[in-house]
Amino acid sequence: MQQSKQLRLIGIITLIVGIVIIGTILYKTKGIISDAAANYFVGNTKVSIITSDVLVDQSWGSLAYKGKLKIEEMFPVDVTLYSEIDTEKRMKKTIETAIKEGSKLIIGHGREFSDVFTEVAEQNPDIHFITIHGDSKYPNQSVYTFDQGEIEYFAALASSVVTKSNKIALIDAFDAREKNPEFETGLKYYKPEAMFYYRYVDSRDDGEKAVQIFRELINEGVDVVYSKGNSYNREIINLAKKEDIHVIGYLDDQSYMGKDHVVTSVLNDVSQAYVAIMEDYFSEDGIPHGKVMLGANHGVYGLAPFGPMLTEEEKEMIKKEMEKYEKGKLVFP
Repeated sequence: MQQSKQLRLIGIITLIVGIVIIGTILYKTKGIISDAAANYFVGNTKVSIITSDVLVDQSWGSLAYKGKLKIEEMFPVDVTLYSEIDTEKRMKKTIETAIKEGSKLIIGHGREFSDVFTEVAEQNPDIHFITIHGDSKYPNQSVYTFDQGEIEYFAALASSVVTKSNKIALIDAFDAREKNPEFETGLKYYKPEAMFYYRYVDSRDDGEKAVQIFRELINEGVDVVYSKGNSYNREIINLAKKEDIHVIGYLDDQSYMGKDHVVTSVLNDVSQAYVAIMEDYFSEDGIPHGKVMLGANHGVYGLAPFGPMLTEEEKEMIKKEMEKYEKGKLVFP
């Protein structure tokens, strides 16, 4: 009987100790889970990207999509991308939606968002508004921009090497001849006897008009064209292959569309600008207001590998000219 009471007492004590241990474990586990959840929600910043363009291959808008993918992979962010927001009314409505959904950072994919951002920034001081290119006014506004012009000097040099007719053209999306003169300047420096033709489409996507302009240039005797289009470059390169014309591509390495006709491409990896933005955002100092100038070290621009129409000696010559420029030994007028 005495032994039975002792066993019962031992069982009760064991049960109590077990309950205390299990309770302690559950309490600490709950704390760990709560801390992890808190860290998750603090760490994942809500970001919105707005583009006026469509999200199709080779488009300006596709670079916003690439930027979204990159920063989602590299940083603790949740990103919403809004496309084809091409009127002031749509921009304001989208900004309102983004703010309601908790975005702390709103990025406009192009200078066309500058005015609207300036209008709404003052009323939303806790939100940071950024545009790729453009202007800013308030402390919670920034512009991330870059000047790819220095690369265009050497795209012009490559053009001057392959031309046979000494007639070279630039087909621009919009009229920017005075603002971005580097290709023309480089051409005059390396081949002053060449004739330069400048045309613009007044659109990033109008392939039909771009091809019409290109046909007119071919009739003028142009045999090299630098096509600064987005989605219309495919049509330009297809016609260049039929007419045996050389092309300087744009945005991406476009040699895959015509390796025997694409001399090189002026790379314009805007998605790297998004990486620079988020690096600043998560830095100790945060995003600076005003204009942030990105350089070649940020990976936003460069020249793609040269095509087979250039000899190894010609490629080496261009490379040496680029190195001279980087060292300050070459200055263009």
